[in-house]
Amino acid sequence: MRVSPLLYLPVALGSLLVDFDAAAGDNPKVLGTLNLEAARGQTQSVNSDDLYIKLDKDPYGTPAARFHRKKGDIRAEYHALNKKTEADQTYWIGYDVMLGEVQKSLMIWQFKEYEANSKGGANIPLAMEIVNDELQFQYQASADTGREAQWSTPVSSNERYNIGIAVNTATPGWVELYWNGTQQVWNNDEKRLSATTFPGRADPKFGAYRGEEVDIDAWVYRVQIGTEKEDVSEAAQF
Repeated sequence: MRVSPLLYLPVALGSLLVDFDAAAGDNPKVLGTLNLEAARGQTQSVNSDDLYIKLDKDPYGTPAARFHRKKGDIRAEYHALNKKTEADQTYWIGYDVMLGEVQKSLMIWQFKEYEANSKGGANIPLAMEIVNDELQFQYQASADTGREAQWSTPVSSNERYNIGIAVNTATPGWVELYWNGTQQVWNNDEKRLSATTFPGRADPKFGAYRGEEVDIDAWVYRVQIGTEKEDVSEAAQF
């Protein structure tokens, strides 16, 4: 019996849901829905001179999406997988990013809740936020609790970092974190954090939120979201 050579090809088990590559000239729009906000509640649907996300080059001449806000503006983000995330799934995220400013309260990534946050669920179950010149990975269990740091590391301006995040949306779900390719240990000495990650419907957001006391630039080189670890290896640098 003659066997087709196609049977010996590797089977792709994962699914790449988002793939932004500044080096390839990708439009940042592939990341999802544009979220720009000047003063609180003052949103805008298109880029302006002082508040924008566009393909540019970082201070070293490397292609990157530039997330720019002037002092006083609070949000320059892309909302990925808008209304597409589901319960009982695992989402792998790779995020290649550099901060122009290490500013208190600046949030560079969040897993934002959109349904249960008005019904006792956490508003932002997961977030990465600057506190005391360190980048914290924070978890909020419910509306009755604040976000609490589960991990932190010192960060510097104009230094590029590769972040890998796995979010399981079961009840309870779990989270894994990778920093520059190495899996991190949470403050509880575990590598997998048990967490209520998906109270109703939570989606990932990338860019710059809060920290509005200064002008902000964040440079994003690559974002990948998939269903297997291997899907995001280029952005996360596993």
